[in-house]
Amino acid sequence: MERRRTRGEAAIEAQLRTLDPKSERYQVLSAARDFKASWVALGERLTESREQEKFLAWGYASFEAYCRRELHLKADTAAKLTRSFAFLRDHEPEVLRERQTRELPPLDVVDLLSQAREKASISDKEFKNIREEVFAPDANVTKNQVVKKLREIDPQAFKPAPKPVNADSNTEVRKALLLAERLQVVMDGLPEVSREATTAVKRVIGELKERFEASPNKVSA
Repeated sequence: MERRRTRGEAAIEAQLRTLDPKSERYQVLSAARDFKASWVALGERLTESREQEKFLAWGYASFEAYCRRELHLKADTAAKLTRSFAFLRDHEPEVLRERQTRELPPLDVVDLLSQAREKASISDKEFKNIREEVFAPDANVTKNQVVKKLREIDPQAFKPAPKPVNADSNTEVRKALLLAERLQVVMDGLPEVSREATTAVKRVIGELKERFEASPNKVSA
């Protein structure tokens, strides 16, 4: 059974029918359509379009706007594609030249490597060993496997930064209390509001006041 096209794919097909198949704009859009089959081809054309600002001639004020409106690509996806292709071009040119005769690693694996030096404390030798394993001709390495190898060297690699601790948690309680009190004032001027609703708001205000008064760091409301 033939796979149903997504709305984005249908829009791309419609746009392709309006362009000259020999034009570079057509080629980029066609590569976007074939994204899943060959992310490298799309990454290459997107990188050229971004670096040479070709999207300006196509009527778009920014690379991000071009990707979003014409290619139906999210900004994060476009950044991942261009970042990953640039990594191959600058650090793995031989692998890139062999793309017609061998299967390259998935996009998420290459993107991970492109950011590894910034997000992991790893030596040049250790990074080289991981790269050689990922780009070996018969390799079939997943993103999770690469993350695991990086964390064996640096346990904090690619772990999200801890969320900042709110030093004054009572501030949010105070904000909620002020909003609830304002709501009560508005409701008092609406005779059509039920008594149950008014009672519920008063109950909320009472609970918030208790929490606010119990805080050792309270400030004047």
